[in-house]
Amino acid sequence: MKGKKLSIEMITKLIPSWKGKSVNIQSINKGITNINFKVFVDENAYFLTVPDSNSQLLNIDFSNKYYNNKICGGIGISPRVINFIEPENILVTDFIVSNPPYLKLNQNAGINIQLIKIIKALHSTKPFLKNFNMFKLFKYYLQLSKRRKIELPKSIDKYSKTIDNLGKILALHRNHLVPCHNDIVPENIINSHHQIYLVDFDYSGNNDFCFDLGNLSVEMGYNENQVNQLVKYYCGTIQEKTLSRVFLQSIISDIGWSLWGYLQSRISSLDYDFKKYASNRWERAVNKLESKDYKLWLACTNN
Repeated sequence: MKGKKLSIEMITKLIPSWKGKSVNIQSINKGITNINFKVFVDENAYFLTVPDSNSQLLNIDFSNKYYNNKICGGIGISPRVINFIEPENILVTDFIVSNPPYLKLNQNAGINIQLIKIIKALHSTKPFLKNFNMFKLFKYYLQLSKRRKIELPKSIDKYSKTIDNLGKILALHRNHLVPCHNDIVPENIINSHHQIYLVDFDYSGNNDFCFDLGNLSVEMGYNENQVNQLVKYYCGTIQEKTLSRVFLQSIISDIGWSLWGYLQSRISSLDYDFKKYASNRWERAVNKLESKDYKLWLACTNN
């Protein structure tokens, strides 16, 4: 389905309950994966998302997204799912206005306790449909990028064995997986009337809880002290093994999303600087791999 050509006639045909009602569709120029719309049906507003033509190539499973989003909407930590239409993979949820945007609200504000509570609630809910493994996704993106002759950092081959070793170490901690979002960027956090919601469950799946914390820490730009606070607020105390694993998972998060960015720079039609997105994350990951702390994190995690 061509999301950009979505019409009122088409949408009311797919969602019969909206037929005969006043329907207005507005394109939302946000998001770097899907095509999004705000739909007014009489007095109610809904968020409608349609996969981009490359969503399947990026390994996004919309049935998985719907299943997991529905669970989280049911416990109040994400917008409530209203409808899911297959095979078009149209997902409709409540529309929640973020005011002010989470990123602007929290710049230099430290750790948000309410956000940590939302993440803990996410990790405590019933299992998601599928498991998520960023290391395997990285390997898939790497293979796909090389096959399409996409220009990648020259240092990728240099660090291949190091990354493989890191993947093997983190695999030892996949015996107790919990529902994770796996992409907690500021843009996927809504702040509405002092309530926080998570959105965009494209890559959600059962995972090591430390991945969500590590991913959050790099996407929010937390310093070392803030990562310590993050683990303390989540666990109740600063647990050195958990802290080390969070730092290691932050590296694999940056590596995986970096490859995602390089792939997107070739296949996406969206007006977004994916190369800058990718190179920033790769550089951040390499800096940690080269840091004096890296071997300490490995040793502590292995003990």
